[in-house]
Formats: sequence, C-alpha cells, structure tokens
Amino acid sequence: MLYKRDVRETSVIASFFTKDFGKIKGLIKSARGSGAKFGVYLHEFAEFDIVFYERPKSDTYMVTQCDLVEPFSEIAQDLDKRLKAFYALELVDKFTVLCDDNPNIYKLLEWILQRMRAERFTEKALVVFRIMLLEYTGFLPQFDACIECGKNIEKRNAAFSLRLSGLLCQDCLKMDMQVIPLSRGAVASIKMIRRQGCEKLASAMITGALVSELSIMLHRLIDYHLGEHLKTLDFIRQFAKC
Repeated sequence: MLYKRDVRETSVIASFFTKDFGKIKGLIKSARGSGAKFGVYLHEFAEFDIVFYERPKSDTYMVTQCDLVEPFSEIAQDLDKRLKAFYALELVDKFTVLCDDNPNIYKLLEWILQRMRAERFTEKALVVFRIMLLEYTGFLPQFDACIECGKNIEKRNAAFSLRLSGLLCQDCLKMDMQVIPLSRGAVASIKMIRRQGCEKLASAMITGALVSELSIMLHRLIDYHLGEHLKTLDFIRQFAKC
C-alpha cells in the first residue's frame, strides 16, 4: 500500500501499487471503527492480496477483500527505516499514474522494502532505488556524453544541468550557470546502476562519498521534475540530526 486516508465514518481510500495493473485507488468500507474488517493491519508499505472491481464513472475501485501478506514489521518498528519507506512510497506515488502497469516498478518496490527490513540498511540502496525509479518512469537523463556538444566525457569530471536535463563538459558549462558538479566516479556509478539494475548491486562498491554526491543530485533532480519538495525528506533529515 502506498498511502491511505480516512473518508466518512468507517471507510478508507487507499492507493496500492499492483503487479498487473500498476497504481490503483480503492475505497475500502468498514475499515475503521468498532466493526472494522481491515483496520487493525491496514497500514502503508505492507503487502496485501486484494480483490477489487470498477465503480461506474469513477477512477476509484471498490476493494472487497484485503488480506495481509507481508507486514514488514521490521520496518514498522524502526523509525528511521519507517521514514525512508514512506519516502520510497511517496516517490512511487508521485512518479506514476493510475492504471499504468509497470512490473519493473513493482519489483523495485519489493526490492527496496526487502533491503530496508534487513538489519543493516544503507543509503546506497536508496540511491539505487531512486535511479532505477527514474529510469523505469522515463525521467532519468542520459549520462553518456555532453548534451550540448556530444563530446564523450567519461575520463573527465562533468556537471549536471537540470534545465537541459543532461551532462555538460567543461567547455560547455557556460550554457547553464547553475549546474551541479559531478565527479567521474558519480557518472560511472549511475551508468553501472542503470546497466545492471538493483538485483545485482546489493554488494556493489559505491563509496560513501559517491553516495552523498549522488544523493544531492537526485534530490534536486526529483524536486525539479515534481515541481515540489517532498516533505518526507524533511522528516528524515530532522530525525538524522537527533
């Protein structure tokens, strides 16, 4: 489940990302209150087996069955992991549209939640998740050459232009005065992640410095595409300072 919100006295509108139908919204009746059928375990980032059907002239389905498959209790009991799980779900919700099936994103969500439930979760996994989500939704720019002159820049440091949505070599930096510097290692890491995907990168050697560098770039790229700042990040940063 991506998110839920209460409606009326006992009902809930929930958003699910499904394997076969992509993201859907569903109305779940009797989800709250004394006679609740599902409310005890109906929480975000848990995995459910649901039965739903269409409602006339509505993009919100009627959910008639909602059985808990995996609660991911290890995440729910750890505040840091819980916040990062909410961030991952918020990204999926923001970058996807209703009823657009994408099995790759479904597998990516499974992967990041499994990584988060592990005893030692690293920021590297969240970097991989964001890169692959942008790749699967078509928002990840090309990182092979300078977007202005086409020059190969594998052997030199470059800079990323949000406005032009690509890399600029040192000779073309004048095209955008607000570029984000990127080292050769950062560019190589993006290309490696893009090429290999998340499954083969559990033990990939991406240094902490590169993770920090990529995180800064990804934060700005995501905010630029969405046109807004995700509030979940503020909670994560506030928690990290405690």
